[in-house]
Amino acid sequence: MGDLYKTHVWALAEELGVPKKIVSKKPTADLWEGQTDEGELGFTYREVDRLLYYMIDERRTDAELAAMNFEKNFIHTVRKKVKLNQFKRRPPIIAKISNRTVNIDFRYARDWGI
Repeated sequence: MGDLYKTHVWALAEELGVPKKIVSKKPTADLWEGQTDEGELGFTYREVDRLLYYMIDERRTDAELAAMNFEKNFIHTVRKKVKLNQFKRRPPIIAKISNRTVNIDFRYARDWGI
């Protein structure tokens, strides 16, 4: 599910019958009372998922996004967050001891006829 947007996860959860109480709970790291992810971000997941779809999946330019009525500051903020958080989308570096390292040269199921 790592490549799904939050709104997709909510839709999937509803389709699978996950209790409404869980699906509708505001995402939070629970770092302090009342803290929510959206409060920290300054925008909702529904807003950013829509922008990210056009920005990432469709590779739209900032000019195209602005023409789609996304605010320039919002576009800039989201693009900056994507760049600053790129390290979270990479596996950690590990000491290479063997000839085959998971996720580098040992990752394809097709290598095993699966």
